[in-house]
Amino acid sequence: MTSSTVVDAPLENPGPEPAPARWPRRLGAGARRLVLFLALGAVILSLGLVAGTGDATERSRSFSQIALAEARNSARALSAEAGVLAAEGKNPEAVELLAQAEGLRSQAALLTSTGREPAAARHTFVEPLDVSGTAGKGRAGSPGAPEAPDAKDLEPYVRALAASAKANLQAAWRADAGTARLLAATGAAQQVWAARTAGLYGLTLPETNGPRTGDPVAASDATDEPAKEKKLPNCPDAGAGGNAVETAAGTPSGGASAGSAAPDAAAALKAAIDAEFGAAYAYEVALAQDPSAVTLGEQWQTRMSAHESRGTDAVAYLPDLCLPAVAPVAAYRLDAGFLRNPAGALPALEQQFPAVYADLVALSEGDLRGWAIGRLAAVSAELYLQADTVPATPGLDAVPEDLPWN
Repeated sequence: MTSSTVVDAPLENPGPEPAPARWPRRLGAGARRLVLFLALGAVILSLGLVAGTGDATERSRSFSQIALAEARNSARALSAEAGVLAAEGKNPEAVELLAQAEGLRSQAALLTSTGREPAAARHTFVEPLDVSGTAGKGRAGSPGAPEAPDAKDLEPYVRALAASAKANLQAAWRADAGTARLLAATGAAQQVWAARTAGLYGLTLPETNGPRTGDPVAASDATDEPAKEKKLPNCPDAGAGGNAVETAAGTPSGGASAGSAAPDAAAALKAAIDAEFGAAYAYEVALAQDPSAVTLGEQWQTRMSAHESRGTDAVAYLPDLCLPAVAPVAAYRLDAGFLRNPAGALPALEQQFPAVYADLVALSEGDLRGWAIGRLAAVSAELYLQADTVPATPGLDAVPEDLPWN
């Protein structure tokens, strides 16, 4: 018996797939991978966006940005309140309040740190600061509105204005250079406005200035004395003084030989020293040459002594910038216009000091900046407490119209 085995014939090898049949399949697979990749990217992006919202913006804001925003909001609210309290300017006190409202409005515009805030938000109506509980009710714009606010209505406003001044002066201690200058100038003006309003209405002015205005920490142990006994801060050849630059009447301070001193801070401090001793010298010349010295001699003598004292205080800060504490030689050049009319030139000479100390605030730091903030506040009070007008930012020439976003 024979048997037979049936062997299946092997399948025929189909061979390579024709190219026209391959590319649609590959194209479809690539499209699917692209869709999945895009979907994954969208998920990752959405997670990132969620994680970046919320408090992240607040956390990224610097101290200077926060201080500017708070100062701007305060100025805007105080401006609105002053306008309401002015009761349409029907008496001298109300005229003063209207001027303060305009000055505070200018401050708010200058305190806008960038042009990113929409114009509509910057110029919209601001609810008055409700410091008395009756802001905007039964006053300006209402039938029978009083011609001027009562002292009891002004007292909360003065307190709020003084508190804003103090906050700005203290914030200037920590802020960056340009912001510090602006905050200090803003606080100095607000301090003057608070004092003027308190004087008009016989109110008690809250304390806004101190021996070390701007120092948010060391108020309890503050003194009027500059730190004369402090060690020189990391200065080469500290204490020897042989390699330090000359100051005041000599070579301009802040040069390369000043070692680790910041040139700008040294130059600003030197400018303050020269301004103080130069003013003292000008009063001395006026006392000797101007006939008005007969009647104004005592006042000029007081001013001369004050400038000499402040110059001496400024000299004591030179070691903070690795410079020797050497007072300048008492010799300054006065122009011919001053010599023709010293009595008429002295008030203009005093007007330089807000800018001198505003520059020093911006360019210094630490104790020196705190002293400069106090000096800016003090000279602003001296110049503008009885003046016809008070600049919105003493020592700064900027006006809101000059800003690109106003």
